[in-house]
Amino acid sequence: MAPHKPMPKPSDEQMREARHSDQSQAEKQEDLDIALRDSFPASDPVALTQPTTATASLDSDKSAKAGDRTRDKLLQKHDRVNLSDDDEVKYWTERLGVSKTALSEAVREAGFFPADVAHHLGKTL
Repeated sequence: MAPHKPMPKPSDEQMREARHSDQSQAEKQEDLDIALRDSFPASDPVALTQPTTATASLDSDKSAKAGDRTRDKLLQKHDRVNLSDDDEVKYWTERLGVSKTALSEAVREAGFFPADVAHHLGKTL
């Protein structure tokens, strides 16, 4: 049996990174503990982030319906992923956050319906 070699001593940089990581984890845990304590009793899970002000309020049925109408109009206008139209390609690559090549590949694999293309890419509309 070969003699056991001792582990090399971690560098100062590695030690700093480990301490920083431990502190970050401890801070996250503390934030979660505070959020849990402040929300008790509640049925919703604790989250460290909150919706942005740009998020439509579901308390306002009028706002929610207006958002749905806007989304529906937008999807009616772009009801197919047309790779022959440069404006459509630009719209869908920006909307889905993918390259033209990835979009073309997804259309070839999933078809030209936006929901199918988005699903294939692991995106949501």
